[in-house]
Amino acid sequence: MESADELLWSLAVPTRLGERPDLRRMRSLLAKLGDPHHGLPVLHVGGTSGKGSTATIAAQILREAGYRVGLHVKPHLESVEERFVVGGSPIESERLIALLRDASDAAREVGPTWYELTVAVAFQHFRAERVDVAVVEVGLGGTHDGTNVVEPRAVVLTNVGLDHTEVLGDTVEKIATDKVGIIKAGVPVVSGVSQESVRQIVEERCQSVGTRAWYLGREIDCRLTELGPDGGCFDLDLPSRSFTDLRIRLRGAHQVDNAALAVAGVEALRRGGYVVDDTAIRSGLLNVQVPGRLELMRTRPLVLLDGAHNPAKMLAFSEALRALYPGRPVTAVLAFKRGHDLPQTIAPLLPLLRRAVITRFDADGDYGRDQSVSPGTVLKAIENSGVEIETLVEPDPIRAIELALDQASDDDLICATGSLYLVGKLRPWLKNLP
Repeated sequence: MESADELLWSLAVPTRLGERPDLRRMRSLLAKLGDPHHGLPVLHVGGTSGKGSTATIAAQILREAGYRVGLHVKPHLESVEERFVVGGSPIESERLIALLRDASDAAREVGPTWYELTVAVAFQHFRAERVDVAVVEVGLGGTHDGTNVVEPRAVVLTNVGLDHTEVLGDTVEKIATDKVGIIKAGVPVVSGVSQESVRQIVEERCQSVGTRAWYLGREIDCRLTELGPDGGCFDLDLPSRSFTDLRIRLRGAHQVDNAALAVAGVEALRRGGYVVDDTAIRSGLLNVQVPGRLELMRTRPLVLLDGAHNPAKMLAFSEALRALYPGRPVTAVLAFKRGHDLPQTIAPLLPLLRRAVITRFDADGDYGRDQSVSPGTVLKAIENSGVEIETLVEPDPIRAIELALDQASDDDLICATGSLYLVGKLRPWLKNLP
């Protein structure tokens, strides 16, 4: 039997790097599938960094409140089925294959990208499963992203930084102008943007469509009270309610900010009839897991996986390493996907490293399989940085993590980072280590 991956590739084409998204194909495909997104209640989550974590946290809180929740985030780590989650469980392969076959005639007629087809099928799945609400992460940008056909009940815009500049623009203001396209008329907005110029763009969009935004650091007052390797504790004030001593097991101060936005996003759904009590919020924060984000895989030596792949995410990851594991000798296993600013992305991490093992990966997702930056290019970026560290090149990612483990003492810290695609290759192998 043909696998879901094989069927996807037979029905769609990869997104080309640098190609600006266009909603015409998406709308045409959905129309031929019966517009499964119409009437689907959505919490739409966009931004540059943290949107996948924020979406996953919000979905967990809503589940704890008793709602049947669909979750669509990207990229997947180990299998494409992770993009189609209902009730906390990925879709079964057989069910995904059946949905793809149902969509095959429409897909062959329209010629969607791989990403567009997965989004459309996610909407089909959520409709068939009669979810109470779907939490949907934006793929790229906002205005023209394939998910921007939904009818959201609330919108979360996590932050805006420099990423996908070849498509969205080379300033945060240009990127923000694209991302705010997910803000719709009368729909409440929660935002983590910090730059004054970007807040102004968000405000102008809100005014033009007749809605209002809550901002992290203004209407959303999040106060970190404790941070350690086992997570964080924080107090949170929203315009409508307050919390003390909220706890989350996700590591890093940035995850506390993501949690605050997720709680605010869930609260913004209240106007649409979604009531979530304090118990659900507290248990959701305690129980949520976000694989591949400062995920601890081993303790002696410490092995962490993090999919930081742009400057903002790598800065957050590097600051977390400094705060949580001060003084630990760090070896990084590194690989990066093409299309990001490599020197700017790698810069925050290099001062922390004693050694880097440079590798690559074979991606299986939106942009096709051959998307890894060559190890030689990464090596050159390290050499040009002026930071002197030991470097090793091993193109095979499993052999690369083996090399890092072989050379580490029990007190060392090994981190694999640079891409969630790299994390997806290493995670199954690390889970199976004795």
